Amino acid sequence: MAQTDYKVLLDNIRNMIQEQAYQDLQGLLSELHPADLADLVEHLESDEILAVFTLLTPEKAGEVLKEISAPIQEKIANELDDQTITHILNELNSDDATDIFSYLERERAQKIIGLVQPDVSEELQKLLGYETDTAGGIMALEFVSVNANSTIQEAVETIRKKREEVENLYYVWVIDDFGKLVGVVSIKDLVLEPQDKKINDIMNADVMSVDVDTDQEEVARIAKQYALTHIPVVTAQHKLIGRITNDDIIDVIEEEASEDISLMAGVLDQEIAEESALKISRARLPWLLLGLFGGLISAIVINHFHGSLEKILALSFFIPVIMAMGGNTGTQAATVVIRGLATGDISIVHTGKRLLTELWVALINGILCGILLGLVVAFWLSDPRLGIGVGVSLITVILFSGSFGAFVPFLLRKLNIDPALAAGPFITTSNDILGLLIYLSIVTRFLMV
Repeated sequence: MAQTDYKVLLDNIRNMIQEQAYQDLQGLLSELHPADLADLVEHLESDEILAVFTLLTPEKAGEVLKEISAPIQEKIANELDDQTITHILNELNSDDATDIFSYLERERAQKIIGLVQPDVSEELQKLLGYETDTAGGIMALEFVSVNANSTIQEAVETIRKKREEVENLYYVWVIDDFGKLVGVVSIKDLVLEPQDKKINDIMNADVMSVDVDTDQEEVARIAKQYALTHIPVVTAQHKLIGRITNDDIIDVIEEEASEDISLMAGVLDQEIAEESALKISRARLPWLLLGLFGGLISAIVINHFHGSLEKILALSFFIPVIMAMGGNTGTQAATVVIRGLATGDISIVHTGKRLLTELWVALINGILCGILLGLVVAFWLSDPRLGIGVGVSLITVILFSGSFGAFVPFLLRKLNIDPALAAGPFITTSNDILGLLIYLSIVTRFLMV
């Protein structure tokens, strides 16, 4: 929607609610795409949101609710009455219903689980048993599978029976008599091949699947690497239990990218749409305290070299330059490595090669920037020796920061820690402290010569 149309629609919805023109509002809401309506709902007040959801059919209400950002989604789920939320859960696919259901408070959830349809209740309890950030946590239980020994005609009949249950059907998974995944067949092949032909004669046995406990980030990487729109999910015994669709894969990619950016900025576990100041504060404060602690250590380092600073006050002029250059270099290297690890473009097995590349980059940039800063200092203070000292310091700091920034993400990945943790206040604070130590140690040594 254009920004002007968006504002007009938002004003119209608010006016209709205020004037209680619910029939006109219902007509307007029915014409809007669920994704567009979700964007509008996110900018309404609580009472306005409830008024909108009251006028939507359970099916459309579910489509809208699953498109809304998590904090507002949780708020709406807890404000809707039991009857409305029950009808919505009955209409949603199992994975989306589980996401909404997980927001409900414990006592209310136990009540709702008894109100929804029996098959929905069974699906909810099954999916809630998996970790939210695994293949099992994001999979849907709605899929079509056929036995390898069945005919194409039997497979088509199976699809017809499940046409209301399974959306976006492009592939049919093939299983054996024990429910184990043995292949895949496309809808195209089912249409083009003779109806009496056996599935095992046309299926592709080279089918890519993921274990139910696979991390969602790995699922997204596999989908990207092999250009998959749907991924079957299997147990440790290779029994087919669900599928992950392309919309879930896109959500995972967006979530992981958002998480990495948040971690790099030091705002762990903060949703962009979060409105609670206390929750946002709780997410950011630990990293700010880390920065404060690092700043105190930097102060101790400066105090240790107070003799050199008193001797030549001009040394303090270049502290911000050294710290900024070191921090920027470290963050650049870390960001490239983190992004490469996340997308699969950089492999953990090529650690040495990547570190050597970053070392050369840091050396080239360090020499160029060091010479430039050294010349400025030498002419500005009319002290070539001090200029050389400052220049050598900057070269060393950039060399260290580039290497450190590239190495830490590899180390964290090796320790099974999210590498994005490396590029936030952690790496910046470390570079500040060590950069100061390197700078003041080197220039002090030059002053003693």
